[in-house]
Amino acid sequence: MNSLKKITNSLPDTTQASDVLPPQFVMLWETSQEPWGVKDVDSKYIYANRAYYRLLNINPATFCIVGHLDDQLPSPIADFAPHFQQHDRQTMQRQDRLCSIEIHPYEPDQLMRPYYFDKYPLYEAHSRLCIGTIFHARKVEEILLKKRLLQDAKPGYFLFYPPENIFTEKELEVIFCVLQNMSSKLIALHLGLSHRTVENKLQVIYEKAGTHSLSQFNDYCRDKGYHHYFPQKLLSPASKLLDMSL
Repeated sequence: MNSLKKITNSLPDTTQASDVLPPQFVMLWETSQEPWGVKDVDSKYIYANRAYYRLLNINPATFCIVGHLDDQLPSPIADFAPHFQQHDRQTMQRQDRLCSIEIHPYEPDQLMRPYYFDKYPLYEAHSRLCIGTIFHARKVEEILLKKRLLQDAKPGYFLFYPPENIFTEKELEVIFCVLQNMSSKLIALHLGLSHRTVENKLQVIYEKAGTHSLSQFNDYCRDKGYHHYFPQKLLSPASKLLDMSL
C-alpha cells in the first residue's frame, strides 16, 4: 500500500506509470481510444491515459492528473468528487467490479454525454491486498436510454450497485419502481409479479428501512442514495420503464 502512495507525485505525464501496474496493461491503456485510469486507496490518481484527459478536456501539457483528487481537477466533474470517492471505496470493500453511468460535460466540446464507468479493485501482486482501483469509461450507445438520460441535460449519475446490502435483488427492483412513482399495480405488471406479492414486498421493504409511509421511505432513499440506483437486470427495458416515471 505504501509503495502505491510513494509514486503518486512522481509521474509527470501519462506515459510513465508505477511498478505496481502491469506493463502489458499500461501498453494497452496507452493505445486505447477509451478512457482508463488508476487510483490509490485514498482516491488519488496514479495513472490516467490520454483518452481520459480528452474526456475531461484537460491538456496534459498544462495539468497532470496524477497525484490529484477528483475535486482538484480543472473539470466540471470536480463537483461530484464525493460520489466518485464513494464509488472507489465501495469497489475496494466489495472487491468486485462496480458500474455507474456518469452524465457530465465531456470531451473538448463539453457537451452533456452519458458514459458507463466500470471500476475494478487493484491488488498488490505479492500480498494480494487491495491497494486501489482501476477504472474504464465507455460511451452509452443505447439510443433510447441515452435519450432518456439526457432529457434534463443536467450533470448526474446512476449506480448499478445498491448503496447498502440489506435488500434482496427483487426488493431493489421494487424500490426502483417505487421511486419512479409507479403504483403497486403497475409495478406488478412490469416485474411480472402479482399485486399481492408487490404489496407484501413493500411491507417488508418499509420494515427494513424503518419507515411507515411513502414520504418517509422517499426521504430514506434520498438520504441513503437509492434515488441514484438502477437495477442492472432492468437495463434492457430501461428506456421504456424510465419513460413511464415522469
